[in-house]
Amino acid sequence: RPTHPELLDWLATEFMANRWSMKHIHKLIVMSSTYQQDANVTPASHELDPYNKHYARGPRLRLSAEEIRDNALAISGLLSLKMGGPPIYPPQPDNIWRHVGRNAPKYQTDTDEDRYRRGLYVVYRRSAPYPSFVNFDAPDRGACVVKRSRTNTPLQALTLLNDPAYVEMAHAFAARLTTELPDADDRERIEHAFRLATGRLPRSEEATVLMDYLAAERQRLSDDLSSARTLAQTPNSEPETAVEAAVWFELANIVLNLDETITK
Repeated sequence: RPTHPELLDWLATEFMANRWSMKHIHKLIVMSSTYQQDANVTPASHELDPYNKHYARGPRLRLSAEEIRDNALAISGLLSLKMGGPPIYPPQPDNIWRHVGRNAPKYQTDTDEDRYRRGLYVVYRRSAPYPSFVNFDAPDRGACVVKRSRTNTPLQALTLLNDPAYVEMAHAFAARLTTELPDADDRERIEHAFRLATGRLPRSEEATVLMDYLAAERQRLSDDLSSARTLAQTPNSEPETAVEAAVWFELANIVLNLDETITK
């Protein structure tokens, strides 16, 4: 039986009173103090309510495949909120749609705003679904799925680090950090990156690790300008510009790959 029948009754009347607006009821729930409670469990709260029947803590779970992409687009500043229309074709690895022995259609990657639209609009081909969605447990739509599984595999980390779409988002995120804080030092930009991606400031040890990483990469890439220009995707840039663009791209890539970034 429901643990809070009076709450269900109140939500039902609220739903009807607002003309059955799903948007209203969703907003009401997610903005409530109950929903926004900390996900951490203290020994005392666990002993008092081990099954969380009193909703003493919020849920902690990984975002869905589409939400992971939308979240990264929002963090990087690329997300388009354009509504409706035909399916979109965002970047994906080459030759995914190529089938041996048949003249398969070609995947023409969008070059305009459509490539940054929400995952809801990504084209689905059942024989070759969008690969990053598959890696994060989205169904291939070949059969009805009542509930998605949530796995944790090395391939997911590789997707966030190397998939063409996420590489593009990391470049945009790095550009956002340097553009919004042009005169800031490394610590301030790292804190800004954490606030954008995780909603909190980095702990002292986390900031120290990332600052040491930036210093080491600056030294390494200053001695290897070819790699710096390749990472920065600026083959003709000045050495210092290429190195700075490359190291902030690497840091943005790391932050977008954090488990906390893709976890609700």
